[in-house]
Amino acid sequence: MKTTQKQFEIFKSDCEKWIERFGLYGWRFYYQHEDCINNCLAYCIYPNDIQDRVFTIGLTVNLKCSYSLADIKRAAFHEVMEAFLHRFEFLANARFPNSDDIPEEKHNIIRVLENVLWREE
Repeated sequence: MKTTQKQFEIFKSDCEKWIERFGLYGWRFYYQHEDCINNCLAYCIYPNDIQDRVFTIGLTVNLKCSYSLADIKRAAFHEVMEAFLHRFEFLANARFPNSDDIPEEKHNIIRVLENVLWREE
């Protein structure tokens, strides 16, 4: 199956919705509609050097499986969450992280989730 240009536009729009919702303004995002080697519906590409804070999110064109519009929307959320958690993963994989780095990033994630998901009653 092939993903269409219209589906790609929906995918990008949903990515932008989640980027805005989670306030990921410290990243520069690019989008591409190209095939992925792993035959996954969506993917992300980011440099090993986190300092540039550039993230490319892609929707695969040719797939060997079927998918729904809901799958495309879920994939958009998933790839944005990859960016959301990227610094945490980077710190966890660092050979000698500062002892304050991981707890600080953990609390950053918690605060973002609080502000996004917690509503005053």
